[in-house]
Amino acid sequence: MYAQQKIIQALQSQLPLTHDTSHIDILNKLAAQYLHRQLDTCFLYLSAACEGARQAGYKKGEAQSYRTLGSYYTYRDNSYLSFRFYLDALKIYEALGDSIGICLLNMDLGTYYQFGGKHKEATQYIQKAVGIGRRLHNDSLYAIVLAKYYFIYHSDSQYKADAAKALAVSRSLAVKYGDERMVLYTSILQTDELLDKGDTAAAENKLDTLIAEAIRQGYSYHAMYGYSQIAVYKCLQHRPDSLYYQQQLIKTALASGYREVVLPEALGMYAYYSAYGPVDSATHYSGVLADITEKQEQSKTQGELDYIDYYMQEKQLRELQLRHDYQQQWLDRKAIGSRDRYIIIIALLILLLLTVLLLVDVNRSHRRSARNTKRLGEKNREISEKNVLLRTHDDFKNKLISLIAHDFRAPLIHITDITALLKDQLLTLDEVEKLFRRLESNSQHTLHIFDNILRWIRSQLTGFVYAPSPCQPAEMIAEALLALKENCEEKSIKINVQLSDDILVLADREMLQFIHRNLLHNAVKFSPACGTISVYAVVEGEKVTVFFKDEGKGIQPEILSHLFEYQDMDKDKRGAGLALIICKDFIDKMNGTIKAVNNPDKGSTLSYTLPAVK
Repeated sequence: MYAQQKIIQALQSQLPLTHDTSHIDILNKLAAQYLHRQLDTCFLYLSAACEGARQAGYKKGEAQSYRTLGSYYTYRDNSYLSFRFYLDALKIYEALGDSIGICLLNMDLGTYYQFGGKHKEATQYIQKAVGIGRRLHNDSLYAIVLAKYYFIYHSDSQYKADAAKALAVSRSLAVKYGDERMVLYTSILQTDELLDKGDTAAAENKLDTLIAEAIRQGYSYHAMYGYSQIAVYKCLQHRPDSLYYQQQLIKTALASGYREVVLPEALGMYAYYSAYGPVDSATHYSGVLADITEKQEQSKTQGELDYIDYYMQEKQLRELQLRHDYQQQWLDRKAIGSRDRYIIIIALLILLLLTVLLLVDVNRSHRRSARNTKRLGEKNREISEKNVLLRTHDDFKNKLISLIAHDFRAPLIHITDITALLKDQLLTLDEVEKLFRRLESNSQHTLHIFDNILRWIRSQLTGFVYAPSPCQPAEMIAEALLALKENCEEKSIKINVQLSDDILVLADREMLQFIHRNLLHNAVKFSPACGTISVYAVVEGEKVTVFFKDEGKGIQPEILSHLFEYQDMDKDKRGAGLALIICKDFIDKMNGTIKAVNNPDKGSTLSYTLPAVK
């Protein structure tokens, strides 16, 4: 099934389901579809559309039906009604400002004048249509206009080349948008180009193919146009088969309602058969002529009556409009009389409304002032809190500087002392080697502390995201002891590590290793010569506690309680260095605890507790 036939079926199925203007639009679309298929069916839809549009006052639908009626009466050979309906449609479209409708009507009037032999008037209208179509950027519309441009100009030698280009563009647009009717129409027009080039055989073959295609698609008028063209070609060559194509032209026209279009051909066939026989053919075409003439008169009479009826309805509408205008004026005068009373009432209402609005505004301003006062108080509290926080941060900064100075001053002084001894050459080679090993060990320890201080400071300033992983304390402590090997050998300290490799804790490896280094360093630092340091672990439920026990002098009680925090004490009484404060902060971040106690006999024990790996 062809696309246009599907469109007709879809429109017919929608028709009973629609009302008002949508119903009129579908009637107009169906009439346009049947305009080149079956003229009598087209008129039935047109009559319904025109009547419905008038009753509904739907001007666009009325204009569409008038335009199609103009084309209908062109095929009925009634040029007067065709011209009148075209003009009426154009007036409505101009009043509506419908550019597409104006473009199509200028094209139709150009075609009308070309059929009437008035080429000059036809060119004026088609040029206007081409100009509007070019501005609208509507390719489907522009394809139709260009095809009519070719129809009007193809016989004009001055514009023949332009006409051929217009036809080529029209066909390409029709193919692009799948417009079957325009593809068929432009293809038939292109056969004129073949004939002008002298290729009559190719033109005839192409026309035969296009006629068959038009019949298959149901485009009766295009099939008639093809029959007419090929009959003219053959008559010019005095070929006897031209009679066949004229017969097919008349037969198709009578079957599809285009009777008046083939009146000249029917008259020619009657004259031919009257002169050359056979008699029955002459009799047949005599009856055809009588039928065409009778129906032509009926159509003209009915068309004139329809137009008169349309004119009378327009006159009645104008009278009703005048009566309506008169009544409206009377109502307006009556309204003016009572308007003054309403003005006073409205003025009082406006005054009352302004008073209410003023009171509302005053109340709103009062509430706004109260809110602003409350908000100001909140802002002041917020500023006070931020000032306290700033003072806290400033105090933290001062503490940080003091602690860093305390913990890094001693190693630097030690390096300076060693340098002075070397300069004075007071040491033997063995003593120098021993000092350098110790200096290397202390430098590595100080560097580890410094790296972890930087890590801790960044975590304080930019935020910290804790991402724990399973850690093995036994392995990590063994690694940390490598850096303290020289210190232990120097003091003949024995390290007793009793940790199982199966013990795993959940922690950040770098943080935990920093804690190991510092607790071991403190234990070595405060242990006596030939002392023993014990490292062992206790597992209690889901917690693991690792202990670092030394045999030193222990921790002073006043320092023990503040060992992991900064206190403004005398130099000899303050807590441990910055490293232990960082250890406490790291343990807190890892959801653990750190403790320090003095042993009952001697020395002290530092320990940390962390979650065990399940």
